[in-house]
Amino acid sequence: MIDQRTSAFLADFLASPRPDPALLDRFLLHGPDLGRRGAKPGLKVAFHDFWPEFDPSSNFFVAILSGRFDVSVVADNSDLAIVSVFGGRHHEARAARWLFFTGENVRPPLDGFDMSLSFDRIDDPRHYRLPLYVVHAHDHLREGATPHFCHPVLPPVPPTRQEFADRKFCAFLYKNPNGTRRNEFFQALSARRRVESVGWHLNNTGTVVKMGWLPKIRVFSRYRFAFAFENASHPGYLTEKILDVFQAGAVPLYWGDSDVGREIALDSFIDVSRFASDEEACAAILAADDDYDAYCRYRSTSPFLGVDEFHFDAFRLAEWIESRL
Repeated sequence: MIDQRTSAFLADFLASPRPDPALLDRFLLHGPDLGRRGAKPGLKVAFHDFWPEFDPSSNFFVAILSGRFDVSVVADNSDLAIVSVFGGRHHEARAARWLFFTGENVRPPLDGFDMSLSFDRIDDPRHYRLPLYVVHAHDHLREGATPHFCHPVLPPVPPTRQEFADRKFCAFLYKNPNGTRRNEFFQALSARRRVESVGWHLNNTGTVVKMGWLPKIRVFSRYRFAFAFENASHPGYLTEKILDVFQAGAVPLYWGDSDVGREIALDSFIDVSRFASDEEACAAILAADDDYDAYCRYRSTSPFLGVDEFHFDAFRLAEWIESRL
């Protein structure tokens, strides 16, 4: 269910003749009470065991908590320690409260932390569901890949016929070679029409896209379709891969979360698991690629609106964390 405050704000925003995305960003990240709370209390936050590229000083968590607290990032002795899964250094740290976060396909250790964030749907007051694509929408904004955090929620703009014609067929961008299902489908689709692998894995272009969200989204924007296969299939396991394709104005070819339709409109992408065979899935993709109007039906559907769940209102997470400190 969508939060009533979010539903009302979105309705007004989308009905406005000149909607301002900056206002929607402010609401989604900080909520309706920003500027009405008086002096903000201090909060010392530490980050432990995150991925190497993670920036402790500028990230999704600092952004949403800064609407409620005067946040200072520290190395240890924190009011709140946020811990991920890439190491074990947190065992030596000290903190008043502990929050576990993962975007990986692992179960959260509810008994070892005060709070846990994961993609699982768990009915437990210590757990909050946070799909990884929400965190990465902020990364896209921070790195300049998109102009706004709310970019995935804005009304989609389908391509003109010329723009459709100018784009190439399909991109495949992976470094991890272990995704058996996506490797198989890459071969199946490539046998029907050339798919360009622009990453390290299965590369067939002679060049490799640089690391980072901006290069990835820029490359995807040259194609009508792009692969968005997860590393594994598990209910709720929905990462940034499908979001990256949407941000580039392409149609995702998806495989992974069996419950994906609960939070992403099924008419906005092609879920290959819904077909009886790879042959049927390939035929559907090629039919859309050969028909501008059929393709535009995907591109005209807002992915994250009109579905059962909505997770971009990140201020609700900040409220939840505040309530448990």
